[in-house]
Amino acid sequence: MRAVAVSIGVWLAFVVVGSEVQPQQRKQGVPEFTRQGLLIVNFAPGPGADLRLGRRAGDAVRSRVGKLSNKREVDVIDGGAIRDQLERAGMPTDSAFSLDDIHAIGVFFRTDEYLSARVAKTASGFHLTGQLVLVRDEHLRQPIPDAIASTLDSAAQLFAKEIAAARTQLIPERRCENSLREGHGAAAIAAAKAGVTVYPRSTIARTCLVWALRQASGPEIPAELLGVARAMLAMDSVNPHALEGAAIALDSLRRRSEAAEMWFRLQRTDTANVDLGLRVSNALFDGGNSRRAEPLIVSLADAYPDDVRLIEQKWRITYENKSWTRAIDAGEALLVKDSTARADSTFYLRLGTAYHEANRPYKAVETLAHGVSLFAGDARLYSLYAQFIKAEADTVFPRGLALFPQSSSLLALNAKELRARGKLAESLDASKRALAIDSTMPQGQLMVAQLEMELGRPDSALVTLRHAVFTGEDSSLVAQFALSKGNGLYRAANGTKTSADFTLALRFITFADTVHSTEQSRFLAGAAAFGVVQSALTEAAKLKDKTESCRLVHVSTEMMPVARTGLHAGEQSFADAAKQSLEYLDQLDPYIRQGLTAFCGESPTRDVTPSTSDARRAPASARG
Repeated sequence: MRAVAVSIGVWLAFVVVGSEVQPQQRKQGVPEFTRQGLLIVNFAPGPGADLRLGRRAGDAVRSRVGKLSNKREVDVIDGGAIRDQLERAGMPTDSAFSLDDIHAIGVFFRTDEYLSARVAKTASGFHLTGQLVLVRDEHLRQPIPDAIASTLDSAAQLFAKEIAAARTQLIPERRCENSLREGHGAAAIAAAKAGVTVYPRSTIARTCLVWALRQASGPEIPAELLGVARAMLAMDSVNPHALEGAAIALDSLRRRSEAAEMWFRLQRTDTANVDLGLRVSNALFDGGNSRRAEPLIVSLADAYPDDVRLIEQKWRITYENKSWTRAIDAGEALLVKDSTARADSTFYLRLGTAYHEANRPYKAVETLAHGVSLFAGDARLYSLYAQFIKAEADTVFPRGLALFPQSSSLLALNAKELRARGKLAESLDASKRALAIDSTMPQGQLMVAQLEMELGRPDSALVTLRHAVFTGEDSSLVAQFALSKGNGLYRAANGTKTSADFTLALRFITFADTVHSTEQSRFLAGAAAFGVVQSALTEAAKLKDKTESCRLVHVSTEMMPVARTGLHAGEQSFADAAKQSLEYLDQLDPYIRQGLTAFCGESPTRDVTPSTSDARRAPASARG
């Protein structure tokens, strides 16, 4: 026989006719919860089966589940009542039903659960498959282990036992949901785990456990949530609750690539669901996966061009990704469709930037000029506008500062312009004024330090760099800047050969190493200290003032271990230079002893500094 599908129209007639039947009176059963209704309709025919076999399978399993179940806990809807309503609707009693049909019948009979199942006839006998679904949420579902037997009765008995076993998780699951509604997270977790204990293959109780863990806090929660979600996916690979729980856990664990895969698997469970697609794109963006979110949101926005939510999300993601052409498409659509965007000065700021980055300067200036006219009090908007047109008018910066004298961004731009013109002192003054207004200005302290270096004020620059670290500037950038300046000073000292120049270089390099230690910074510190040793000994030998010569010899003595430690640190990456310098350093020890005797009146009886081999044997703490 051909399968009979219940159309929407026929089903509406079914409901109207059946509405004359009074709902079944539920007995007062277990006091904790009301008795649940379970609907088992005809099984869908699979390979080798027909509609009559589907009806027989449904009847056989329904009958056995009723016998295996606690009557006070579950009311298995009578097969006769189901067929009576089918006949009232003028439908064959051997009908096959879709999931939507079964759900609609369940709603009509006011059931809480329904079974969606299939029967097949194979060479080995009868094969029953299916899942138990809660009417209130089709995603709260429990796959039932397949039952295979030589006779339909035997297969039905096996299948019914599995259904009864699966239902043991439902009371703990309801306790879990009630606890969540009451705000008792720990109790909800305990109840859900109890459901998993009584039925280890549980997906319904585990779903509530996922919900409860998502509301919990603690460093161990993400890993536990991921484990529970993966256990569910092992039994139901497309379960939306499990996929979302796993994705959220992976985001919390900062495993971005794996999280993105889970979000996409969730979206593929219902590709026609626009709200789901939007939610997934938001999660991908917030989880640091904006690149991977872009194709999804672009396709959704293109498919639903009148949905402003999708256009806004496309704008946000493509702008973040610097996909300027797509960002401009979304921005121009928002200008037409979204009054909120038109009322936001930041939107004009970003749209002007997008045009500029897409090499559309006239549209950039036009957009920013329009924005400036709409938002006359927005200093940020005027700053960007000024950048784009400064080549066209010498009055841009003076006019801007006259309008916004307290704008740190304009002051910073003016400082850059003054520096480009060689007006270093004025540029330094403007930079300091900008920082006084906005101490959080990115790299503002570094700009001040750079100008102080260019003005020949290295001591002031070093003070500024220390202040930059104290006030929260990016320590890596500060260390990189200081190391670069120290390296430049070291190269200059190699030309002058003076201990003062080597010492100045060492101060910058040592500061950089203190902020962010690297092999290069440690080695450069050793090289600069070696330069101090050499130059100080040379200068001591030339001076006639023994007191000053004695001081310089002591400087050399103090710098010897610093030089050794740093040079040893570079033995891997700067092998030749480190080896040559260390060998020469060992040769300087006698000169230091001679200097101590000649200029300081001291008589050292042994080496005043450890040898290279001793330094190698010294612990790391002693060498660094």
